[in-house]
Amino acid sequence: MKRRTFIGAFAGATIGLTHTHLLGKQTQSSEETLEQQLAGPQAGPWRRLFLDATVMESQQGLERIFYSAQKHPMNPIIVADRNWEGTSAITGPYVYGTVFHNAGKFRIWYQVLYQGNHVGYAESEDGIHWNKPTLDRISFQNVKTNLVVSAFDPSATGGGFCHNPSVVERPNEADGSKRFALYGYDGQHGGPTVAFSPDGLKWNYRKDPDGNRLFPSSDVVSFFYDPYQSRYFATWKTRNRRGRAVGIASSKDGTDWTKPYDGPLFSADDLDPSGTQIYGMPSFPYQGLYIGIPWIYEAEYFRYGQYSVDKLHEAQQDSPRTMYPQLAWSWDMAQWTRPSKRSPFIELGKKGSWDGGVIVTARAPIIVDDKLYFYYGGCDKPHDEKRASGAIGLATLRLDGFCSMKASDKSGWLITRREPMLEPGLVINARVFDGGSIQAELLDRKNRVVPGFSRAECNPFTGDSVRANLAWQSNQFDEKSKRKDYKIRFFLDRAELYSYLPTKLDPNEPDLARFQSTGP
Repeated sequence: MKRRTFIGAFAGATIGLTHTHLLGKQTQSSEETLEQQLAGPQAGPWRRLFLDATVMESQQGLERIFYSAQKHPMNPIIVADRNWEGTSAITGPYVYGTVFHNAGKFRIWYQVLYQGNHVGYAESEDGIHWNKPTLDRISFQNVKTNLVVSAFDPSATGGGFCHNPSVVERPNEADGSKRFALYGYDGQHGGPTVAFSPDGLKWNYRKDPDGNRLFPSSDVVSFFYDPYQSRYFATWKTRNRRGRAVGIASSKDGTDWTKPYDGPLFSADDLDPSGTQIYGMPSFPYQGLYIGIPWIYEAEYFRYGQYSVDKLHEAQQDSPRTMYPQLAWSWDMAQWTRPSKRSPFIELGKKGSWDGGVIVTARAPIIVDDKLYFYYGGCDKPHDEKRASGAIGLATLRLDGFCSMKASDKSGWLITRREPMLEPGLVINARVFDGGSIQAELLDRKNRVVPGFSRAECNPFTGDSVRANLAWQSNQFDEKSKRKDYKIRFFLDRAELYSYLPTKLDPNEPDLARFQSTGP
């Protein structure tokens, strides 16, 4: 497949601005799906993040800082306390799964390994203290469990098996019995399968005369719904000459899937240490782009000849075999970027601690007040170690807090791209340290200050907020100041800026478009 055709398969139609979406203090509402809450308006405008150079033309005196999510002090928050979470390669629950806020409560679908694969279910009022309800669905040794899909009784759900569960709410599904989809790897079929449910508890696997497998893959998969393009995406584990890597598949209806390229689109590169593999990569839409959380597996891989399990284990036996998440992002799900400094997004715990060997993450975070909640599964031993103990923890990040443009001891500035502003106002996500401030001025296309909107006429911001208004003494453009678009020059003095968004943009001018790669 030609590169232009390949990229175009992901791109979809052009998306334009419709209305301003400001930062609001909120937990995911019952009216919006997990993906809709994270993504923002389907067609934008989206908050401008500084993950790459898309929204910034130039800067001086600033440093782009990437941040890790911070572990909750009560970790682990879900541990093994049921007989059916018993002895296995990994003993106890871990999040190869999904968390979201729905029907007025936090809900989690997690992985259990014990005489097969199982999907456990728990609920919470605050996202920290969890209850595993007894469900009238699947039993273990004549005792009702909190399992919703289980190898103990496959017939209860129509015969399916599920490893690394992705529960996806389907916003455009007219059939109420299929409001939720459960995707996961099925070792019986050699790829992912799907079950449907009206409530996330009573699941029934799809019956397909042509076979239940959605597409061939290895044993790690993750799914999400994309509100931008009204389609579904999946990441799946494959391999290249550097070892485990990640491929992409997509579907319009969630049942018929295609792979634009049957191989890896994301893998280790030359900025990674030699023994680096990508074990999996949950991904989710976020403010106009896609965020990936690649799981970095620290293990050597054989680099000659044909694949074999014996060669795989021999190659990695002297490696740490630890695993932890990093950060990646993409505008099209096909081309991915990582920070040049390959730091953990969630740090491994100390050796021997409950999350000191392996960390894997839920398929997406949820928004809680002013933070992103990242749930993760931890193990006390490295991958492929016998009898590791698993549990579930929580790490949090400031809303939009993946990175910032920061001025520490000295002042600095940055100039944004041109913005079709209809009024002179901004909402910023920023933090100012003692004695510092943030101000801005508006510029024309040649970087000349627009009269009436200089730095001296801007009211300085001196606080810490994810939704602060930054304004000038005048709240409207006069006829002489009006133009097609404006640049913004931010001045940072002992401060950091995470994101910004003009308060009113021209709805006739598209935000960053998703376009066919036909070139100028």
